[in-house]
Amino acid sequence: MRKYSLALVGCLMVALGGCKLSEVTPAIEEEVTGYKEYFNQAYGADPVQKCDIYAPVTTGERPSEVLILLHGGAWGSGDKSFLIPSVMGLKGRNKNLTIVNANYRLTSTKGIRLEQQMADIQLLVEYLRKNAAKYNITQEGFVIGGVSAGGHLALNYAYSNFSGVKLKGVVGIAAPTDLTSEPLREAGLEIPIQQLIGKTFSDSPEEYQKASPFFIVNHKAPPLTMLFYGGKDRVVPKEQGEILCFKLNLLRLNYRYYFYPEETHDFTADLLIDKILSIY
Repeated sequence: MRKYSLALVGCLMVALGGCKLSEVTPAIEEEVTGYKEYFNQAYGADPVQKCDIYAPVTTGERPSEVLILLHGGAWGSGDKSFLIPSVMGLKGRNKNLTIVNANYRLTSTKGIRLEQQMADIQLLVEYLRKNAAKYNITQEGFVIGGVSAGGHLALNYAYSNFSGVKLKGVVGIAAPTDLTSEPLREAGLEIPIQQLIGKTFSDSPEEYQKASPFFIVNHKAPPLTMLFYGGKDRVVPKEQGEILCFKLNLLRLNYRYYFYPEETHDFTADLLIDKILSIY
């Protein structure tokens, strides 16, 4: 028995001999001793293009994974401060994960539409990659997630296949996925969606399709889509998640769908955190 154990150990040493520690143990599991916090970092020239960055300090100083968060507010309002409970919950897990809580230009400002909001996300990603050494983060494999309108933007960005950006996953929390849906628009989002697209649905239904994750998702989507919906949500019905899951299933893409019968549109942060961390 002893000889077998020694042989096994020898085989393992040979097998792992060419591996770096980072290839054996995920970087996210490195011991965290604290956080460096960078508030209102400008990732663009517009005063709204700011983000808060929570960068973990670790014993081994290995570059951390990255999670980008986008707030809700029907595309025309809201602020990154909305997601502070989620940020605090994520920090409390002491994972080697840099959390980027971002603002983006809003459709309540003249000339701002979906195109400009997508450009903001792209600019943010480029800023983070350019400053990877400053924040001690990886340059690839980001996860992007958002709540409500922020979830829609995260999904839309992830499925738009922006060149040079490799996402590890995308998270949509109570996210609209089909802007052509009459029940969705009649629930109170008719005007906000018009402001996002710049046209009415009757004038340009094809533009509503182009702005919908359900219609634009394809085989180049990130390796994992994670979705959360509540049974008592009166703003974004669970069917918005179900139809996207149907499409993802048709395309044989990986996804995880979580449904909470008692949750409203204002999701409880603690329900999400461990599941989001499981992506890494």
